[in-house]
Amino acid sequence: MKTRLKDIAKTTGFSVNTVSHALRDLPDISEETKKIIRSVADKLDYIPNIQASGFKSGKSKMISIILPDIINPHFSIVFREIEDHFRNQGITPIFINTNERDADEINAVRLSISQNVDGVIICPVQNSIEGIKLLEKSKIPFVLIGRHFDNEINTNYVVCDDINGAYIATKYLIDNGHRNIACVRVGGKISSDRERYLGYCRALDEAGIEINKENIIKLSVRENTDNVKIIDEFFKFNRNCTAVLSFNDIIAYQIISVLNRLNINVPKDISVIGFDNICSEYSFPLMLSSVSISKKKMAHIASALLTKKMNTDNLSDETVKEHIILPTKLYLRDTTKSNQLSTHIPS
Repeated sequence: MKTRLKDIAKTTGFSVNTVSHALRDLPDISEETKKIIRSVADKLDYIPNIQASGFKSGKSKMISIILPDIINPHFSIVFREIEDHFRNQGITPIFINTNERDADEINAVRLSISQNVDGVIICPVQNSIEGIKLLEKSKIPFVLIGRHFDNEINTNYVVCDDINGAYIATKYLIDNGHRNIACVRVGGKISSDRERYLGYCRALDEAGIEINKENIIKLSVRENTDNVKIIDEFFKFNRNCTAVLSFNDIIAYQIISVLNRLNINVPKDISVIGFDNICSEYSFPLMLSSVSISKKKMAHIASALLTKKMNTDNLSDETVKEHIILPTKLYLRDTTKSNQLSTHIPS
């Protein structure tokens, strides 16, 4: 049975009001009395009711972190960094995974609002703006991370320079003799997909290489899809392709797995570059060349921005939205032909 304030009061002989004030460290209770009450509370395994204290203070001491795919190590790293930031402030993060589904995102937003969270960090699915509109209506401060909307809605966001990231990766491949370069796309409604494709096209255009629609591999960011089948069919019928720019590292490793089964060697026969640079945190048998999007830095800046918005008392400040774009770098490893292994090319 859960220990209540009156149980501590009965054991110590103090009133419920005195116990409550002592556990909240209010100045009207002596340090000696606080010490006695805290000791008994610990022995009785007392757990404070955070929601009840939140109603009194107007703060729940909780935030929501809404991300699209926790299986992807990129988002696991982002979540861990945000979690560390807020735990150090005594704020409890609630994690909700949307599985890249609109309905799950809307439910996540509704749950966050019902829990009276003090703020939200969200990487939106982007098939609609319904969830974001709900957040706006709730007046809960929120920050988008990794993705942003263009003209549909103006929000605070922290993203990387996706255009330049794809540009420097594609330019590197071109400079190393590749002309038939495949590009993975996962749906134009996702801002990072659109912008990475723009960077890819820009590099081809500058090099005078015609953009070939047959070199676009249309895949899904969701789990349990037909990605493997689509990748297999693409490379069976496109043997002239000598390089691939993947939307992210998880898909890049899916591609490499299929290429191995087709006896196409990486990087001897084909070079592969991903996005997210998860090899900066994890080791794999084949270390992937990838564009870094500063996962930890992005998480830190998004957390600091949300903290700032949560602590502002000036309503006029909320009308000013902050758009933060972080630089990208290309890290070269085992999956590209180069004499510069384990290095990076700055933006």
